[in-house]
Amino acid sequence: MGSNVVLSTLWIWLVPMVWAGVVRRDVAFDTEFSSCTTYTLGGLRILDCRNRGLNELPDNLENDAQVLLLSNNNFRIFPMQLSSFSQVQTLDLSSNYLSLPLPDYLEQWEHLRTVNLSNNLYESWISNDFTSTVKNLDLSRNKINVIDDQAFTTMPNLRFLDLSENRINDLKPETFSETHNLETLVLDRNYISTVPNFQSSSLRILHLSNCQIANLNANSLVGMSSLLEINLSMNQIDEIPDNLASQTLQELNLSYNSIYSLTDLTFSSLPHLAVLDLRGNEFREVWSTSRFASNPFLREVYVKGNRWNCEGFNVSLLLTYEYLTKDPPKVADRASLICYSPSNVTQMSWQQAYIQTWHASESSFTSYTTIAVIAGIVIGVLVTSCVCRCLMNNSSESQRPPTRSTVLSVNSPTPQPRVETVVLRIPLTEDLPPSYDEALLMPRLNSSFHSLPDFVEEEDEPSRRSNYRRSRSIGDLTEFRPRLGDRRSIRRPVDVHGIPNGRIDERDE
Repeated sequence: MGSNVVLSTLWIWLVPMVWAGVVRRDVAFDTEFSSCTTYTLGGLRILDCRNRGLNELPDNLENDAQVLLLSNNNFRIFPMQLSSFSQVQTLDLSSNYLSLPLPDYLEQWEHLRTVNLSNNLYESWISNDFTSTVKNLDLSRNKINVIDDQAFTTMPNLRFLDLSENRINDLKPETFSETHNLETLVLDRNYISTVPNFQSSSLRILHLSNCQIANLNANSLVGMSSLLEINLSMNQIDEIPDNLASQTLQELNLSYNSIYSLTDLTFSSLPHLAVLDLRGNEFREVWSTSRFASNPFLREVYVKGNRWNCEGFNVSLLLTYEYLTKDPPKVADRASLICYSPSNVTQMSWQQAYIQTWHASESSFTSYTTIAVIAGIVIGVLVTSCVCRCLMNNSSESQRPPTRSTVLSVNSPTPQPRVETVVLRIPLTEDLPPSYDEALLMPRLNSSFHSLPDFVEEEDEPSRRSNYRRSRSIGDLTEFRPRLGDRRSIRRPVDVHGIPNGRIDERDE
């Protein structure tokens, strides 16, 4: 905003060089005053005597000029010929050797609005004895180190003042208290170590760039009740005080300092802050969005040139990234939101670093949880299946009729049935021989297989009986034996414990 004001006030000095093709010359080139030219541009009468090496102005110049361009000459005092001019609106005496105050005849210039005295030899600036109508005053690139307390009180209409590139190291707060129309003050490239607490009700723009400022107090801006913009770039500020107060400030430029941290109270007393420039500082930790909780009008944030550290599971990486980039975005250049450390996320955006660290771990945790759930389901199915099978086996056992056993008595050849007293470990499958495992679990007999009685009933026909013999060996069991009519062999369980000494005698044939 300040640069626009400067350009608007100096347009009449630069435009003639660009629009030379539309210039209308009114004065012939006579040897008497051929060193200067007069032309009309934009309805203004311009006398151009720039870059002529003049010590004083030529005689017989028309005094109706409204713009006097006298820069880059050798003037050491204000030319006396200027006293004959009365319509001057802009006076440019930059790049000369002037060091004296404004001459008294300028009081007669009622239309004077702009005075450019930059790049001269001024070492001090004191008040004039007359009231001036000047609105724009450029005193930049001099050697000014002393400014009178009442230096600008005689310029009640002053709106723009440029004191940049001088040797100013201290300015009292009351210096501009009487300039009730001063809106822009430029103090760049001086030797001011602390932000001056100016008392001004009209100042709107303050430039203090590259002034070696190291101290910024919380109340430095309180006296400027209309301040909208302050430029503190390229200084030595390493900390912003909490509750930096201004009820009107909208633009704060703190770029290229040494600031390394912010707190929730840093901008809490700047309710109308809209533009914040923090480029080129020493920030490492990504801010939390709570740092801007008191700035509802914040619309532009500049952070390029900071070496952000994205280490750890920092949720601010994502939240602050979304806060600065969501529509409408507060950061025009998203490439400035990149990580410089640690090495696994270098040159990644804050969002990518969040996915790489925080979200990636979260996804891994979710995968492990899913695997555990699946394993639990499989185990549950297996346990449930085993329980169901056990219940089914118990149910089938309860429905099976009680097994009866036959007791063989030595004294009585007739078998005596009774309830079985021996319970087998594994029940035999009906009408099927036992398996190998079942046979191993069956009770062991104390007598040989050959001592077991043969329950096959004899047949009526002796001839057929003579062809077959009683089975007495295991090999005989593998031989084919024809079925004898309707007679069937009866297999009955034998109560081994019911026989003394565990022996079984053969029945008499």
